[in-house]
Amino acid sequence: MKHIDQDEIIVLLGAGASVDAGIPHSTKMIENIERKLIAGDSVWKEYERLYNYVQSAIYFSEGIKQRFSANINYNIETLIDTLNEIIGINKHTLYPFVESWSPRLLEFAGNDYRLVKQFRKRIVDALRTDWLTVRNYDTDAQYYSGLLDFRDKLQVHLRVFTLNYDLCLERISETRNIQLQRGFDRRRHWTESEFDENRNKSDALYLYKLHGSMDWTYEDGFLTYLDDPSAISEAAIIFGESYKLEYQDPFLYFINEFRKWTLRSRIILAVGYGFGDEHINKIMHQALQSSSERLLLAVGPMSADLNAHRRKIAEDIGCSGVDQVLVCDSTASQFFTEQLTVDLMKEYLERSAESPPF
Repeated sequence: MKHIDQDEIIVLLGAGASVDAGIPHSTKMIENIERKLIAGDSVWKEYERLYNYVQSAIYFSEGIKQRFSANINYNIETLIDTLNEIIGINKHTLYPFVESWSPRLLEFAGNDYRLVKQFRKRIVDALRTDWLTVRNYDTDAQYYSGLLDFRDKLQVHLRVFTLNYDLCLERISETRNIQLQRGFDRRRHWTESEFDENRNKSDALYLYKLHGSMDWTYEDGFLTYLDDPSAISEAAIIFGESYKLEYQDPFLYFINEFRKWTLRSRIILAVGYGFGDEHINKIMHQALQSSSERLLLAVGPMSADLNAHRRKIAEDIGCSGVDQVLVCDSTASQFFTEQLTVDLMKEYLERSAESPPF
């Protein structure tokens, strides 16, 4: 079989990739918030009316666009994005032209949007210290070793882009004594030069955390990381559609790298990604459109009608047909430990130049 060349395969990890490790997906996090509000948790109770108002407003806005129930993408990022917009409402270009914002919002938000700011911080703190925490990486996240084994057998470097904040891949790499290239120098300062191929082994694993990481923070103007994420007061993570393209590194650098390597790849392997991120979808659309031989392989639990999933994914990323979209009905743990092999990827590569395997 043909040897797999460098960068013919790139990996994209979505929230579903870490669900098997016990990390709830973004919709489940909304359920966690609602459970705390309904239970009358003393820490969360004061935000109940604010949450109900914001949630109702989001659904009302989507209904105007003729999107209802299952077609509404309401999750933790949608909520935090909305809270971000409310906090910065007086910075909006149209702010001076709007005579009156909703009086009920002002009633629930508190003076200077105090409750909105507190609610957002409460959610982010819970996310970092509770929802993204894995009880035992050695057992619960061990299936990530399958991805590392795949890298080893490739005998070329592998680029992994992730939308997740968790540390599953990092912690499993530590147990395997594998050094991931995350972009930090000896001073723990992030610099793009650390991703220079001339400075790394040919079989390196490059990890691009597109939305940040629960162990990242800024100190003295430098992005750094701490061994104990719970010691971080303000993590370097980004949420929501309006904040995906931060005009600073590493976020701008990472999204540019994702665009560059999708355009050079032959297979984009998306594991646990729900295709709800408009920016990522547009980049993948551009990559597939630029070459009819490029394939997108989406891995995740699916219904029996796999062709329906292919059509839905093609629609989400703006493709007119499904020929370049492949699907695999599997959880991340099953795929990494039982299905992901070099021979499987070679088969896809060999057949991509002729016609899609499915």
